[in-house]
Amino acid sequence: MGANKLGKLDPKTGRTTELDMGAGSRPRRIAAAPDGTLWVTLYGSGELAQVDPVAHKVVRRIDMPGRDAGPYAVTVDAEGRVWANEIQSDTVAVLDPKTGKFRVIDLPSKGVGIRKAVIDGAGRYWYMGSHNGRLGVVE
Repeated sequence: MGANKLGKLDPKTGRTTELDMGAGSRPRRIAAAPDGTLWVTLYGSGELAQVDPVAHKVVRRIDMPGRDAGPYAVTVDAEGRVWANEIQSDTVAVLDPKTGKFRVIDLPSKGVGIRKAVIDGAGRYWYMGSHNGRLGVVE
């Protein structure tokens, strides 16, 4: 996070390469999409980045709705929608990567602090609030 880079390890050679995400980007979490790309929350710049791991390049960067609300946890559902929380605003923003548009979901409690979330087999978004100690679900 502090180096503003992603690392890629080649398990055959043990060689590591880095992808610079830009000054102040502070990448936090990564999720794999069904199409093989990766989605990264950029906590420092308030963006989501789509990365092609084979080409080792950033495909696009998209401003999060809260912009400076601290994008943190990210996961991708079976349909390829990207779910990223904004830790400072108690929201989860769902990106349709085809349209580039977000749907913002307000969490039912305040001071949640999502640091990790998953999508289950039924498409529900499960999260644990690290700040409030509560388990939550978005159906």
